[in-house]
Amino acid sequence: MILKTRLFGKIKVLKEEIIDFTAPILGFDDCRQYILVERETSFPTFWLQSIDNPALAFPVVTPFSVDENYSFTLSSRDCEDIRIKRADEAVVLTLLVVPHDILSIRTNLRAPIIYNPQKKLAKQIILPEEKYSIHYYIMDNRN
Repeated sequence: MILKTRLFGKIKVLKEEIIDFTAPILGFDDCRQYILVERETSFPTFWLQSIDNPALAFPVVTPFSVDENYSFTLSSRDCEDIRIKRADEAVVLTLLVVPHDILSIRTNLRAPIIYNPQKKLAKQIILPEEKYSIHYYIMDNRN
């Protein structure tokens, strides 16, 4: 299929590239299918491009690139939902917020997306503990 996107123009999407979210990204209940798009930027960033809404794309980053000690425990339910048996089978991403002020670029470390690249299944989870900030600033020391 050819997807006409707001950010990337027309892109060819193969069926096997489509990621099905078993639970939607918070606030975007109508969007359950995405693809990962890689674009070179100043960050190790990918984009989650919605299939359901071509105008919607989220920059994402691996949280380990901003906090090398980032860790959490996956529940058995989360593992079942994305069909993984071990945590190392999953890729973890967090959404970036990129405002005009580059010093305010932040990510939500409390709501990671866990993704099984083999099965193309993902979901966003909310970590129950307040160990991580929902506004983790990447470019400055506000954290």
